[in-house]
Amino acid sequence: MTTQVNESRALIESHSYNYVPESDRHGSIFGQTQFWFMINATIITALAGTVGPLAGLSLGWTFVALVVGNVIGVSFQAFHGTQGPHMGLPQMIQSRVQFGARGALIPIAAAAIIQIGFGIFNLQTASQSLGTITQPQPVIYPIVLGAVAIVVAIIGFRLILAVEKLASYFMVANLILLTIAAFSTLPMGRLFAVGSFNATAFIAQIAAAASYQIALAPMVSDMTRYLPANIGNKAVITSVFCGTLISATWIEGLGAIAVTAYPKKDAVSALAQIGNAFGFGLGTITLVIAIVVTLATFTQGMYSGSIAVLSGLEAFRRLNPTARLRAIALSIAGAIVILASLLVPADILNQFGVFLTVLGYLLIPWTAINLTDYYLVRRGRYAITDILTQGGGIYGLWNRVGLISYVVGMIVMIPFISLPFYVSPIAQLIGGTDISFVAGFVGASVSYLLLTRNLDLAAERAYVQSSPVHTGALRRVRTTAGTGAPAEAETTIG
Repeated sequence: MTTQVNESRALIESHSYNYVPESDRHGSIFGQTQFWFMINATIITALAGTVGPLAGLSLGWTFVALVVGNVIGVSFQAFHGTQGPHMGLPQMIQSRVQFGARGALIPIAAAAIIQIGFGIFNLQTASQSLGTITQPQPVIYPIVLGAVAIVVAIIGFRLILAVEKLASYFMVANLILLTIAAFSTLPMGRLFAVGSFNATAFIAQIAAAASYQIALAPMVSDMTRYLPANIGNKAVITSVFCGTLISATWIEGLGAIAVTAYPKKDAVSALAQIGNAFGFGLGTITLVIAIVVTLATFTQGMYSGSIAVLSGLEAFRRLNPTARLRAIALSIAGAIVILASLLVPADILNQFGVFLTVLGYLLIPWTAINLTDYYLVRRGRYAITDILTQGGGIYGLWNRVGLISYVVGMIVMIPFISLPFYVSPIAQLIGGTDISFVAGFVGASVSYLLLTRNLDLAAERAYVQSSPVHTGALRRVRTTAGTGAPAEAETTIG
């Protein structure tokens, strides 16, 4: 349950999907703000801002859609963020409460697919950026860059956080210069006159921005779980929200400008051209920074994905959550992503918009159920010991309430989906606009609320209070008298 090596002194992270005790907690709100700024501070994020302009939406309306979409998506991230320090667990293993120890494998599989997909896009972007600076090496670069990223992920959380924090200073400077370059070298007046308002493109851009942020939800607690448990909920929410929103909106906005100015280029190449037009080798510098930052994000994705998969497999076979096991899982996951990146077409980045849409279909029902349970049903009161029990403890192996609600969320989305190869009847009636993410969230959330009406919460809370390691209501950790630290047997929030 706890590690024998103090995490604050260990070179290689010793935790996997297990509980992080207070003795191993560290970090600050400012550090988390930097980290979540950097999660989005990749050039690939610019692609999420190109959906509207490429569909004929004007820059002005694109910026409005980006703000709306990012506020929606980042809100999910931020509210998931408080679960980390409160529960001391990575994100996806928490789904055992709503889905059961084995039932949680369904959202875990969805999260793993998403991390593999993002891994391919990130690795391809880093490799192509390096190829632009030097000479294209479509085989060597993905292998070398992927291997370096996996080594960083194996070392673990502290190194990932340190790399992201250091890179944040260079990335902020780069973004400031790119913004100056765009407004000084491009005919911004004419660019804002390109396109017009289009409801379908407007909604599509909102959905793309929101889906991109919701796709990060399965990894949020993975990185906030090391924060001290007595950090307030509002501080964590604000940290995740502000850090992510600023970088996402900023970079997606630059991406929108870039493809409006150079519609025949992808966002990455267009931004590099804008930088080089400004001078001082800014375009090349942008690509160099993009390689480092994109690989850091790839590292984080592999880290979170491997933890999620291990937590799912552990419900079927007893595993020891050691650093060695995490290293093996990361090596396998990394090999799969590297191989996949070598097999996919070179123009895979052109399919990024479709990828974001599919992300919403997979994740919206899960995030609705998880947040509904945490904030409205159980209100943060969980038996951590039972969550980590192979048989699921009081939460069971299969929780039909969560599984049914997930299916309901998926089903109610079907009449509203809009993809290049299939547009649903209702989506056709509203001009091809995809509003499935709204239907999916409401459907899954309402279903979960209705199906948990008969849950004996009083009895469950009494059991939780008797559990060796547990959480209480959503407030601050009560400390053991005279120690200043929460006792694992009496970890109570409220």
